Amino acid sequence: MSVDTQERGTGLVERWRDRRDVSRPPRRPGAWRRAVLLWGVLVTLLAAGLVFLFFFSAAFVVQDVQVEGAKGELADSVVFEADIPQGRPLARVSETRLAERVLEGEKRVRSVSLDRRWPSTIVYEVQLREPALALRGGGTTWLADAGGVVYDSVEKASHNLPAVTVAEKPQDVSTGTVLGLVELWRLRPDPAELEGEISTPRLGSNGDVTIRIDQLTIRWGPPVEAEKKWKVVQALVGQDAIDPQGEIPQTIDVSIPGTPVVTGIPPAQG
Repeated sequence: MSVDTQERGTGLVERWRDRRDVSRPPRRPGAWRRAVLLWGVLVTLLAAGLVFLFFFSAAFVVQDVQVEGAKGELADSVVFEADIPQGRPLARVSETRLAERVLEGEKRVRSVSLDRRWPSTIVYEVQLREPALALRGGGTTWLADAGGVVYDSVEKASHNLPAVTVAEKPQDVSTGTVLGLVELWRLRPDPAELEGEISTPRLGSNGDVTIRIDQLTIRWGPPVEAEKKWKVVQALVGQDAIDPQGEIPQTIDVSIPGTPVVTGIPPAQG
């Protein structure tokens, strides 16, 4: 290819580029920024609209309240303690605060959660406490759960439920004491191993527990170290000199399980 031909080709390319540049509208640096700003405004308005719709408008408000896991008077009590008024936006109902109010005001409830069912229903999903022990005292009977919470007064407890007689008001017994009493019953040996039936334990005003096995009295002391104390009692009852069915009343003091004290042992026959 000759030099003239190359020059003519180069000139054509340059003229084409010049015409393209002339026909193309000049770029405006601010157009992109305005587009981004417009989209930002639209997104903000949309978010604000959604917030207003769900949190402040009357479109999604509480109109129906239901309770699952409880019935009758207890369900009514849950609704009362929750204290969520009709007409409150569903999105503004706080599950944390609701649970705090219910658990503080209704001890029979172990846990409560909130289920929002749009557009206008809230459901309280309730789990109730299960009784592990009955406390009797002052003419009343109260139920306590395995967590040591005394939560309900009843006319009569189930015969299958362990019971303890208390000197103070049952509802005033501390959580730690109730836990100890539950453990005492849970770890108790079979009656055959103790050679007699265990009577209802009694919790005195001094915090000490007393248990009777027919003619044998066990001074338990505070309701602690249940496993260790029961092992000591079993070992002592296994001795010939200690007989829960004997004619002579006997006492085993295991308030300090490492140094038990036995009284009422008949003198050895010489």
